[in-house]
Amino acid sequence: MSFRGRPLMLIRGRSRPPSKAVFRGATRETATLRVDAGRTQSRSAEPNGRRPDRYRVVFSQRTPENGEILANVVHYPRRVLRPLRSPCGIASTVTSLALAWGILLAGAAFAPPVQAAVAPPTAVPALMVAGYSVDGATYSKWNVNRARLGNPISSKSCDATSCSQRFQKGHILWTQRTGAQMVLNYAIGARYSAAGWTRGYLGFPTGDEFGLTVRGGAVQNFQNGYVYWSPATGARVVTGAIKGYYAANRYERGFLGYPRSEEAAVRNGVRQDFEGGRVYWSGSTGTVSTTGGHIQTYYENKGGPESYLGMPAGPKTAWQGGYYQRFQGGVITWAQTTGPKSIDAGHFAAWSGDFGRYGWPTADTWKDAAGTHTQFEKGIITTGAPPVAAPGGPVYPFTGVTATEASVVLYGDSQLDGDSWSEQGARAMGFTDQAAHLAYGGMGYSTFSSWSGGTGWTAVEQGLLPFPGGTPGLVLVSMGGNDATTLKSDAQVIADSSALWAKLKLMYPQSRIVINGVMSRSDPSHDRRRHIDAVLAANAARQGVTFISVAGLASDANAQYLDSVHMSQAGHNAVAPLYTAKLAAALGR
Repeated sequence: MSFRGRPLMLIRGRSRPPSKAVFRGATRETATLRVDAGRTQSRSAEPNGRRPDRYRVVFSQRTPENGEILANVVHYPRRVLRPLRSPCGIASTVTSLALAWGILLAGAAFAPPVQAAVAPPTAVPALMVAGYSVDGATYSKWNVNRARLGNPISSKSCDATSCSQRFQKGHILWTQRTGAQMVLNYAIGARYSAAGWTRGYLGFPTGDEFGLTVRGGAVQNFQNGYVYWSPATGARVVTGAIKGYYAANRYERGFLGYPRSEEAAVRNGVRQDFEGGRVYWSGSTGTVSTTGGHIQTYYENKGGPESYLGMPAGPKTAWQGGYYQRFQGGVITWAQTTGPKSIDAGHFAAWSGDFGRYGWPTADTWKDAAGTHTQFEKGIITTGAPPVAAPGGPVYPFTGVTATEASVVLYGDSQLDGDSWSEQGARAMGFTDQAAHLAYGGMGYSTFSSWSGGTGWTAVEQGLLPFPGGTPGLVLVSMGGNDATTLKSDAQVIADSSALWAKLKLMYPQSRIVINGVMSRSDPSHDRRRHIDAVLAANAARQGVTFISVAGLASDANAQYLDSVHMSQAGHNAVAPLYTAKLAAALGR
């Protein structure tokens, strides 16, 4: 260690005081060492005015906030230290330094230190108030907030990285990163204290508490979150991913309003309540909210995240005069006429692509042995497993008619009007007894008919139609044209036709079931009808059902039409021979 580059050394006997030049021409020379934790340690050697034969050696440290010095004073005989006038080489310099440090450390042991004040190297604001010193950045913060904080009631306390001082109405907390900030003794301060104060998960304040224009609230920002307060909700913490979502939606000024609760754990995530709704977070869905209203109430009544619906997977969305919201386990819809309903996600996809056909859901999706079903205002969507009869229960509410091997059951749309090509073909094959002739205009596999009370599938599923009992020799199904006209999706037609065919197998397990395609011409106006015919043919092959394609058969027979889709009786008669040949081949005759 050296003062102005001159080493200290131990000498014996008396010696004269160091020259003023050594001590900067006055009474002091200070050497400064940087040490860990951001502190500064200083050693000062200066003449003692009261005792000219002694020196005063001062160890002082700077606090991290403002460099103020707290000093201990130790007295030593004057002869202990003197400046070496000329260095005697590197070895003597090192020896002198080692001896000097040894004497200083030993002096600290045999001469107990007493408290003294040493002026800081730079001027800092300071004031004694009510017996306590307020200085540095703490003073600057307090000086402009005296009315809010009141007078100090404790001394400032500092550690390696921060300082704190208590006042009548709050605290001032300081770190190098956050600066000096107030925490007042009100609701926000109490919530901060309950969260662990500076050692808790919120960290240090990054700003003072300030008032908000929305319903007289207040907020204070911390390193890891916010503490909000309002008269109606109290003080609440907002942190983590929910904090980011809250910020993105305009804080208390947005639709969420003030927080009403803290974060709470739910299955696979967390939830926090706000005035305008609930915010959910999970690793798989991110941060999503439900807003106050019918959908949120319905969701909570179902069990919320603990239910089959799981966590919200998307926001509430206005659509077709109502709303829907996606969840992990389905979709909740709401309309003024039907109220909230929860539907299968796959059914939602089919429905939303053809809203005009179905209208709004009128019941929650349900599952049974026949599959998964959703009832709408104008129809039903069914998907899933083939139907299975309940043990001991009736397969269908058959009529009192008993079909026989000579009987044919005809089921379909207006393709069966009059003496249709299907009937003529069945008679030609020996099925002369029409046990049932069930023809409903406008009906398709997926198209609702007011005459039948359902679609081709749902009317059978619900037992609305007069099917005979017994074991008919042949069951002929002819529909699909109205599905083409109403532009039903392939997926929906496949699902509904599969369900119907499986049900018919259950109703008539010993009968031969044959599915006719969609009668059509070969011109472009019948492209959609030919397409549905092909869709049904492919599905029948997958289901193991006998299928007869009649695509373009009307053109082959040069059949006459009454309109764009309905043949005249002459047209039926023209087509019948061609169809009969196809039926014979399908029956193996």
